[in-house]
Amino acid sequence: MNLTPDEEYAALKARFDDCYDTTLKPILQKSESLRHKYMLSFFVLLLLAAVFYPLIICHVWQSVWASQNAADAGILLGLSGFVIMLLCGPIYLYKRQAKAQVMPEFANFFGDFSYAYEKTIDDEIMRQSHLFKRYDLHIGDDYFSGVYENVHIVIAENKLSVIQKLDTANGWSDARNQLGRTFGQNKQPQTRSKTVFQGICVLLEMNKNFAGQTVVLQDKGILNAFYHIKGLERVRLEDSKFEKIFEVFSSDQIEARYLLTTAFMERMLKLRDLYGGRVMQFSFKDNKLLIAIQTKQNMFEANSFWCTNLNKKKIDLVFNQFWTVFSIIKILKLNLRLGM
Repeated sequence: MNLTPDEEYAALKARFDDCYDTTLKPILQKSESLRHKYMLSFFVLLLLAAVFYPLIICHVWQSVWASQNAADAGILLGLSGFVIMLLCGPIYLYKRQAKAQVMPEFANFFGDFSYAYEKTIDDEIMRQSHLFKRYDLHIGDDYFSGVYENVHIVIAENKLSVIQKLDTANGWSDARNQLGRTFGQNKQPQTRSKTVFQGICVLLEMNKNFAGQTVVLQDKGILNAFYHIKGLERVRLEDSKFEKIFEVFSSDQIEARYLLTTAFMERMLKLRDLYGGRVMQFSFKDNKLLIAIQTKQNMFEANSFWCTNLNKKKIDLVFNQFWTVFSIIKILKLNLRLGM
């Protein structure tokens, strides 16, 4: 019997609620005990820092202004960084341990999955997809790899950043350089990290290899005329609604039109609507389809350091996040051994 999407969701949600009571809730209760332990460590460290850190600051500043010794200023900066890292330690350790306990069980409800923390999709795949601007840093958060409805899928939270040099002609950077010269330091170039992508990347292994590469990017308006991808040509399609939202590039015009049938474009538009019209881009290469969805929301957060983990609304939110990601396969029908 074929179910409507709403009926299918309701049936799966009922099964998940049973799984929560029998499997997830006991794990979250253990996680709650772990949270109390790390919170105690955090507040002990905070109390120690509140008592001793101001005393050390006063002593170091007196030494700095008395001797104008740049080394003492470096000690102050190093100490400040150490205190911040010390206070963040319990939060990081708790998050890592708690996620390792609950997230594999969460993902395995949907299929056969493994979980890793702070793992990333291979940079070679990311760069060859042509979906992202040049980046220098690649940071991962949650990473799931497994099989859903006979399709191998990787779900990864990624943040890509580029390192930029700052203009030190004026402002705080120039003042900081002047302070450095006062203490006998040479002027050093200042840099900052600028995010070029933050969101979810979904990597799907198709049931066939592609002869070329087809890339579907967000429409850039009047800038489209100046945008090119080396080795790929712009593909014109007949669907006017699709053309207003996406720009298509391919090394094989015939294959691109074979992939982007009317039915497939309708599914892509539906998928975009499912994510609230966020920036979403696709790349077909070899036997893989990489989908990049921009979102600033921190996904798959079943555990929290600052509040109880036994909040069913938060758990249901994570369930819905998984459901929307896995619905990609259903919408695109990648589990069918058919042409697109």
